[in-house]
Amino acid sequence: MMLSALYELAKRKNLVDDPDFEKKKVDFFIRVDLTGRFLGLVPTQSSEGRALEIKVPRFPKRAGSGTVPGFLFDNAKYVLGVGGEDAERNERCVEAFRTEVDKLAQQTGDEGAVAVARFFEKRQEQLAEILAQHPDGAWTGGEWLAFKLDNDEERCVHDRPDVRAYWAVQRQAKPEGENDLPVRCLVTGEVGLAARTHDNIKRVPQAQTSGAALVSFNAAAFVSHGLQQGENAPVSRAAAEGYVTALNSLLEGGAKRRFSQGIAMGDDAVLVFWTREDTPFCDDLLDALDPVADPEAVREMVKSPLKGLEPAPIDTTHFYAVTLSGNAALVVVRDWMEVPVGQVKQNLRRYFGALSLAGSDGQPLGVRRLLSAIETPSGSGLSPNLETKLVRSALYGSPIPREVLSAALRRLRLPPHKLDERRQLHARCALIKAALMDLPDWKGTKEVTVALDENNTETPYLLGRLFAALERLQAEAQGDINATIRDKFFGAASSTPGLIFPRLIRLSMHHAAKIREGKDPFAEITKARIIEKLQGEALPNTLNLADQGLFAIGYYHQRQAFFTPKSEGAKPESDKHESETSSTPEAE
Repeated sequence: MMLSALYELAKRKNLVDDPDFEKKKVDFFIRVDLTGRFLGLVPTQSSEGRALEIKVPRFPKRAGSGTVPGFLFDNAKYVLGVGGEDAERNERCVEAFRTEVDKLAQQTGDEGAVAVARFFEKRQEQLAEILAQHPDGAWTGGEWLAFKLDNDEERCVHDRPDVRAYWAVQRQAKPEGENDLPVRCLVTGEVGLAARTHDNIKRVPQAQTSGAALVSFNAAAFVSHGLQQGENAPVSRAAAEGYVTALNSLLEGGAKRRFSQGIAMGDDAVLVFWTREDTPFCDDLLDALDPVADPEAVREMVKSPLKGLEPAPIDTTHFYAVTLSGNAALVVVRDWMEVPVGQVKQNLRRYFGALSLAGSDGQPLGVRRLLSAIETPSGSGLSPNLETKLVRSALYGSPIPREVLSAALRRLRLPPHKLDERRQLHARCALIKAALMDLPDWKGTKEVTVALDENNTETPYLLGRLFAALERLQAEAQGDINATIRDKFFGAASSTPGLIFPRLIRLSMHHAAKIREGKDPFAEITKARIIEKLQGEALPNTLNLADQGLFAIGYYHQRQAFFTPKSEGAKPESDKHESETSSTPEAE
């Protein structure tokens, strides 16, 4: 089903309208005259440094140390014999490329093909002049080159009609030794010859830099009944080239993102997605899960962070998503998803609703931002597939793993980084809130509010609020100090409150006494009211993981209320102290 969906995408996007050609980046055009004389090296880079992308003859699959030349288009090792450290292999590559050019010139007589053949006759004597025209002065061998004829500069030599016709015939020819038994294509259902090998998928994490195959029978142990390679899972050439072209287009790099329509899943996988019909949903999904850093784009998302995700009639458009990783030889499919867009939107609303928390900056909490917030300062301590699990939760509606709750709480116990701490704290507590709502014991029975809940009387929540009030009292009494009670006691207070809070409350009395006359007493009043809500109960000696999460939410809610103007934040519960709390606390 996945290959079929990719082939449909290739046809819809017109990626295989010209099956013998594909789009590739060309770094330089080599201009020659009719005699093969080199006239100039023409760079194609734009002002942004991006090479020109044009249609070139479909590139052959390369594997191992063999020499498989392209057709009138290849890298500098094959065209000029330069780059790298293996000069002998470079010469073999050039000879293989030249052999194909000579065949073309002899069989077509096309003046462009003949000019390129003559160029190779003079290559050695012209090589120094060619190499000197490189803008950077040094050739790596990875530069991609195509040819243009001096009197026909509007098109490349490979675009000339006789050359295209020759290439089409070559592409249709059955390689020597291949089975000519017709088979039914597993993708299209049509009867024809199966593609013996499938082209490589590029840019998959952990795969070879040259790419790796998604479908491959590359050893005798994988074949049966006398079938060779791809004949064991028959896919027509058109379908094989279609799905590969479509997948490579999804994995292409963009100006602002690593993948044009995908999200990196840690260091070893990528999730790519698309829809059966054209829809802006995939772009909106990218903006939500992986917000770009461009300020204008961020501002646009702040206006409508999840445009297209609002409640609407059920959208039955098919949505596809596949998670890929690589190894030394193959591309591995880790996960495949096919659901209606409407269901994905519903799952996303649930996911972002669970992450919703007061104090948001209006930008969607991207997966990478969430994970960076709960990483330890050394960057270790997180499961390598945690990013995959978070994205699954967003798209599939699966629960946020308990592991996220543990990691976020573990990070809160460490002293905070002063730089961007408020933003990081928001991300950590948003994850804690979402993870709590997905715990089996909590689903449907308990609620975690977006902002401060004055009616919540659960002890862990009240203790978290109390800790925030004690921290505020210390700040008002001592100002900016090197180590606050949060730096020293947050972990112990959230896990063993019965041991720590009596000491902190005694300390807060000294802090209250130091607060100068006329200072807003809101923190002291809040502290008294929270202690009153605890109703004199003995503080628990320990809190389990879920209760520690609720403690963190209570702490965040109360802390946020201190930094919110009272006209917007929590109001006093009675009019008794209204005159005492009418002023706005200082901004953080």
